[in-house]
Amino acid sequence: MSCMLDYIAWRGDLPLEADGFNPVDAAILARFSYMPFEYFAAAPQGFLPVAELAARALSDGRLDLEGRWKLRDRELMEAMGASRRFGTLEAGLFTERFDEQVQTQFSAITVKLSPEMSYIAFRGTDNTIVGWKEDLNMSYLCPIPGQRLAAETVNSVAGLVKGRLILGGHSKGGNLACYAGAFCEEPVQDRIQAVYNFDGPGFFDNILETPAYKRIYPRIHTFVPQFSVVGMLLGRDEESLVVHSTESGLHQHDIYSWEMLGNRFIQMGTVTGGSKFVDSALKGWIAQMTPEQFELFADAIYKVMADTNARTLHQMRENLPSTVVSIARSVGDMDEDTRRAVMECVKLLLINAGRGARENMPGHRQTV
Repeated sequence: MSCMLDYIAWRGDLPLEADGFNPVDAAILARFSYMPFEYFAAAPQGFLPVAELAARALSDGRLDLEGRWKLRDRELMEAMGASRRFGTLEAGLFTERFDEQVQTQFSAITVKLSPEMSYIAFRGTDNTIVGWKEDLNMSYLCPIPGQRLAAETVNSVAGLVKGRLILGGHSKGGNLACYAGAFCEEPVQDRIQAVYNFDGPGFFDNILETPAYKRIYPRIHTFVPQFSVVGMLLGRDEESLVVHSTESGLHQHDIYSWEMLGNRFIQMGTVTGGSKFVDSALKGWIAQMTPEQFELFADAIYKVMADTNARTLHQMRENLPSTVVSIARSVGDMDEDTRRAVMECVKLLLINAGRGARENMPGHRQTV
């Protein structure tokens, strides 16, 4: 069994015209959107070969010193740049928006697969506190600003590139791809060949029932690991393909842990009982709240994290003593049930941040 890095080592010598685009390629480009383009001299409004972008990124020592590489992204960038399959593709039209006031963390990049086909990849949640608050907002509000930006981005890119379009993303990025595919301009929607959603949340029924979503959903391909939480949130019309992950629990959300054989994912029959239980429990809990109540709850979590004066979850963990003091002070006036729920959510986020920090340490080896 192998992961996406093994796939590039195996299939990287064959360009797309020799062996056609497949869901594993789509997953790799979804992860490509997480590369820290905003921190180095990356793609201009024109396009550059992925090999050149990789060379620029890998030679920029600041990315290592400032911990900008996440998970196995440095390895992926190096492998993509060195391969014929991805290194010769051109990427550009990178767009990014980070706004604490409207709680938006958004970015997307376009990759030309051929003169007549382009892939628009939407980045998922990063480790910023604003990014996680945006995810919480999706549980009671649609559209959020990021979803509107995604649709605007597809409309804009469609006016700059020729031919067919493919949209894709992982986690929140998968949701953005689906929303953009549904609510871009109808002539643009007609050009969309496929939408790839890798463990991204779904939508409220009022979105699923719109004519715009019903037009696109037959072209949506959704993939989730066997223990999926994020990808089971809210609803969807399309069926999900369940992929085997080498990780356990919530860590299966890491797309580097998804297994494949050749150019296809290793499939499972269904998600685990634990995933179904968590999904049912979460939906039951959310269903008991009005949108106004959930908004207050999400705002309470955000306030607790923002009061630490940290920008990212990693910074909260790195300054854990002061973080604990700040959180204790922030939750002091909350009722007991809200305080317990807020603390549990913050705890889960910090555990997730701790795993990411370990994986960025020298010498860390990740199971694949």
